[in-house]
Amino acid sequence: MSLFSLPEQRHESHFRMPRLNWVLLLCTAGLLCYGVLFVRSAVAVRVGPVHDIWLKMLFQWIPLGIIAHVICAAIDYRKWVDNAWLLYVGALILLILVLIPGIGTVTMGARRWLFGIFQPSEAAKFALVPSLTFLLTRSAIQSETRRFWATLFAAGLPAVLVLIQPDMGSSLPFGVAAIAMLFVAGCARKLLLRLVLCGVLFVSVFLGAILIPESLPPEKKAKVEQVTDKFIFGHWKDRILVFAFPDRDPLGAGWNKRQSEIAVGSGGIWGKGYMKGTQNILGYLPASVSSSDFIFSVVAEETGFAGSLLLLALFGGLLGSISVSGLLCRDPAGRLICTGVCAILFTHIFINLAMTIGRMPITGIPLPLISYGGTFTISTLALLGLAHNVAIHRSAADPFA
Repeated sequence: MSLFSLPEQRHESHFRMPRLNWVLLLCTAGLLCYGVLFVRSAVAVRVGPVHDIWLKMLFQWIPLGIIAHVICAAIDYRKWVDNAWLLYVGALILLILVLIPGIGTVTMGARRWLFGIFQPSEAAKFALVPSLTFLLTRSAIQSETRRFWATLFAAGLPAVLVLIQPDMGSSLPFGVAAIAMLFVAGCARKLLLRLVLCGVLFVSVFLGAILIPESLPPEKKAKVEQVTDKFIFGHWKDRILVFAFPDRDPLGAGWNKRQSEIAVGSGGIWGKGYMKGTQNILGYLPASVSSSDFIFSVVAEETGFAGSLLLLALFGGLLGSISVSGLLCRDPAGRLICTGVCAILFTHIFINLAMTIGRMPITGIPLPLISYGGTFTISTLALLGLAHNVAIHRSAADPFA
């Protein structure tokens, strides 16, 4: 019997209790409590409808997310994998629709929403996991090399559609999930290593094209920028330059970064107290981001190092429980689903926390189960439902089943 399982109860009717991953459930519940409490704190001083978004999160998005979690956990994960092409095609259609003027809604310079209420990139992340699992375990492609490139193409197509919205932050989990799943599947590992090395080289060239011109004389700098500006979005360039040179624009593009670092650092060991964070209350941490991308700044300022450590422990328990479910599952499809879910969640957690404390450039990527967001909350709980599904439906022949 697994630490993550309920003991089986056998009666005359042969009723069998489902194997629930209690660590996953408890960590998820704890993180949702964190999210509601600190979204409320982040918007406490704001006026108008935004003041009550925590109520919308509590009574609308979380209940819908729980329903999605139950559905995704109840239907055997093998069926999700076998019908993954329906999810994948549906996600691509939504990603294309959002780029059409009049259908897609432009917010803060990016076309990310359908009719202002639904974010297709989140649905695409959910569809990605069973789709890549299908390619790596069920597809008729015999050649390992072809299966490798088919998997990368399947992950890259929605990632590119998200990237041109433009939304670089939301495109990153697609690539990380694909690489992690290819590695766990043992598919063309030499080719995968070469791909990773090429990726490192590409990132180095990309950063060099932005940073090196800063050290050139004005005339040469202008000529180089005429070329690089044709291939690099202006807001990407600004964020990387602000990250590399913090004092470049402290009252403009660097404002969020600076105020976030002040908020996190001023929390001390025990924090300033719930709903007493001065950076948020006085408006230094912009209201437009305090409840979403920079929610950790609010948490760290009000609960300090102790509260932040508890939050990290909950995230660690969540990812650890999913990893254990994957390790205990003999079915390759079950292992890959857990790998994909872990990779997507880890990417969100790592990038969000790193940018909040000034260790990565600012990018619009929310913190799972903590940041406010309807589609994001539902899709995250749905992904957790898929991971929970593996614990519930893995074969009775599995170890500790």
